[in-house]
This record gives sequence, C-alpha cells and structure tokens, in this order.
Amino acid sequence: ITWMKLDQDPFKDVRVRRAIAMASNWREVLETNAWSLGHGSPNPAIPAALKEWSIPLEQLPPEGRRLYDHDPVAARKLLAEAGHPRGLKLPVETTPGYGPDYMDAVQVAIKNWKDAGIETELKLKEYGAFISSTIFGKFDKLALGLRGGQSDIDSYLRIYVPGEPLNAGGVNDPKLTDMIALQKRTHDVAKRREIIYDIQRYISQQVFYAFTASVNCVGA
Repeated sequence: ITWMKLDQDPFKDVRVRRAIAMASNWREVLETNAWSLGHGSPNPAIPAALKEWSIPLEQLPPEGRRLYDHDPVAARKLLAEAGHPRGLKLPVETTPGYGPDYMDAVQVAIKNWKDAGIETELKLKEYGAFISSTIFGKFDKLALGLRGGQSDIDSYLRIYVPGEPLNAGGVNDPKLTDMIALQKRTHDVAKRREIIYDIQRYISQQVFYAFTASVNCVGA
C-alpha cells in the first residue's frame, strides 16, 4: 500500500495520485520476489485473496483499470497536466522490518517512480517506530507499507473513514463515508457485495491510496 497526504500538495490533485499508481509496476514486484517467483495478484481496495468481495479489475471503470497498466509515459503526462512538468521530489517513509523481500519491492517502486519523473528520498524507520507512527498517518508526504491479514471485509474500508486511526492519508469524502456506512447496515449478502463493488469502483477513480500486488506463497 502507498499512503499519500491527501490534505497536502501535490496530493490534493487526483492526477498526481493517479501518476503514482500508473508509475508502479505490480508485475515486476512479483517477478523479483523470491517467494512468489512471478505468481500473485494485483489488488483493488479489497485484497484479491478475498475473492467473494474483491472486484475483478475488468469491472473497474476505465480510470481505475488504467492504474494497473504500468505506464510511466502517461504518468509523466499527468504530472505535467497537474503543473509538474519537471516531475516531483518527495520523501518516502518505510521500514526494513518486513524483511529483505519486502525491501526488494520497495526498490522496485522507487525505480519505477523515478522512470515517471518522481524522485524519492527513502527514509527508513525502525519497525516499532513505523507501526506506532507511520501507519497512523504520522509521516511527511508519502509512505510505503503492507496491509492485510484480516478476513473482515470492513477492516479494509475503515482506512477511508474520517476519525479512524488507520485513515493514514486523511481521507474525508462524504459520499464514500455514506457508502461504507450503508454496506455495514446491509444484511443481504448479494446486495452488500454490490455496494462494496461500487465502493471499489469509486475508490479506483479517486486513488486515495495506491495498491500493487500480493505474492502467492506455498507452505508445506
């Protein structure tokens, strides 16, 4: 997951947020990961492993679907349209505490962003400091981390709700807040799933956070 400070420039502009996502290359993340050996799945707002609730990428609107097509040229164009023809220079926080395979993915992200004109200064935090600060929104501009492990669908939507501690980017979108509240009150499974699909479509257009892929691992 990539967190962005939504109340600060340059991330107030959705074009910059889209450029961050389009510059990323989830396929390269999988190909360079020692566990996955190229196998894994790109993630919308609900992780792909939760198959009943995670919207298939082909069902996203065009703006959302394009986020998963690595396109540094288009990302540069978006930055230029947003008033950054020479690109951006941004600090990015993360932690080496997730291990060397994770740090390989961080290096892939930094390289791909650079190809799109987004220069980053990597700031490493000790793991304890990271999970007690960064994931709660205590970072400067941009941060990289991991999410997942929960089987509760609602846990992946709380990061968009104002006042929730893990809303690290500072999302405050009344329409989205209402949609999230509605799915919590909807007991019919099929109806709730459609609302959650609509939420993922909407989120993919707004790019409050950026997601790449999850690796497939086999344990014996």
